[in-house]
Amino acid sequence: MFSRISFAKTANMPIDQVTISFLDPYQSSGPLVISPRFDDSLSFLTQWLTAHRSYVESQMLLHGAVLIRGFQINDAPDFEKAIMALQPNLSDSYRGTSPRSVFAGTKYTFSAADVPVNYPIAQHLEMSFLKAPPRELYFGCLKESSSKGGETSLCDFRKVYRDLDPDLRRKFQDKKILYRRQHGKVGERWTFDVGAMLPWTQLFGTSSRAEVEKIAREEESPPVQWVGPNQDTFLQEWKDEPCQYHPITNECVWFNHAQVFHWSTFPAELWYAFTRLNDIRFLIRCIIMWIIAIIKYGLLGYKMALNMSFGDGTPISLREMNLVRKVIHDNMVFNTWEKGDIMCIDNFSTSHGRQPTYDFGRKILVAWSNPYDKTLTKAPSSSEQVTLVDCSCEEMKQLKSAVRNIIKTNDSTVPNAVQATPDTTPDSTLSSEEAEDLKAMYENHHKSQENLQLPSLGCHKRHTSGPIPQFSLS
Repeated sequence: MFSRISFAKTANMPIDQVTISFLDPYQSSGPLVISPRFDDSLSFLTQWLTAHRSYVESQMLLHGAVLIRGFQINDAPDFEKAIMALQPNLSDSYRGTSPRSVFAGTKYTFSAADVPVNYPIAQHLEMSFLKAPPRELYFGCLKESSSKGGETSLCDFRKVYRDLDPDLRRKFQDKKILYRRQHGKVGERWTFDVGAMLPWTQLFGTSSRAEVEKIAREEESPPVQWVGPNQDTFLQEWKDEPCQYHPITNECVWFNHAQVFHWSTFPAELWYAFTRLNDIRFLIRCIIMWIIAIIKYGLLGYKMALNMSFGDGTPISLREMNLVRKVIHDNMVFNTWEKGDIMCIDNFSTSHGRQPTYDFGRKILVAWSNPYDKTLTKAPSSSEQVTLVDCSCEEMKQLKSAVRNIIKTNDSTVPNAVQATPDTTPDSTLSSEEAEDLKAMYENHHKSQENLQLPSLGCHKRHTSGPIPQFSLS
């Protein structure tokens, strides 16, 4: 089961040539950070990722996300080249809800979301409502936000499953979730419903209704209906499980889009942004959007483009959604982007979202792996007890034991340097003596290069939305 994530040793490209640390230097958990030790070139990065693909994937599995920082990633083709070295099986098929466009010179690299950057995007697992969402997700930064906000936030949805009120979780699991997805032939312009901005012609890359129906059949998605005055509005309805088992670790995961497409989400996320950033513009927009949402969805009966309810058709109440939303925000981590960053995410355990900003120059791109059929893994039942990992798996025990040893030192003599010395790296090709020699060489090299700029780890921007999630290894 774990053969594909076995720790490989490559003589020509030892794992010790990079620095391994954590996004938060005070926590031995959360996203792992891989940064250059000496060579920050794209050529080195692609070689290293190819040689140690299984290692990076194992860290994504354990920590939910891996941040590659400090390398020379200057444009979209550079990003795609690096990602292809790590994951050669990328997909250009997109059936999500945000408008996206492909970057010039690439096949698999898209804009993260073609919606205004001052729109918050709530936490979600990419395309979790589909039968086969992508297994892994990759974000990159070509231009970071120069003002407050704009972070890509992460959340461990395994912990959301465990922390959610048991009665509410049981209600979701017993009743299931009913999705009702609707797209017009032309996307709406003046709306805060991101899904309504995406026309079905862009979603499927065709204006032929017959071709759309054919694609839906080939992808084994729900039957397509055509509604509206001109019978040109795309509609699908289906029931789905609210939770899934992780296909490798067997952990239970909160696995749905309820917190994204509830009618209250947009104003609620603006409120969270205001309390975290203290920007009065978010408070003003929050008040206005609450008024609009209450009138439009509460009084006039409009539905979101991807409308969600319990499986029996009863609505998910505002109180229930606030309980879900609070657990998510209590476990969010905020990554402030730096140019050249690549964030690798396990899309079956760790969600992502976008914090709003008024810096309209921010440029984030995304790619994703081939889809994985989530129906191959049985969904957890409401009577099941909450567990972390199937600890009967001896290989998982060994994997966790190795990761426990990654970070043991607190070396303050080398600025931002070796959080994990070479001999504590699980794939180290060095003896302890050789590791000390390499460390001494690094210190001497740093002292002799006054202008040597190492990647800063002071980017971890935590505020009042909650503590860093504890990715348990026990």
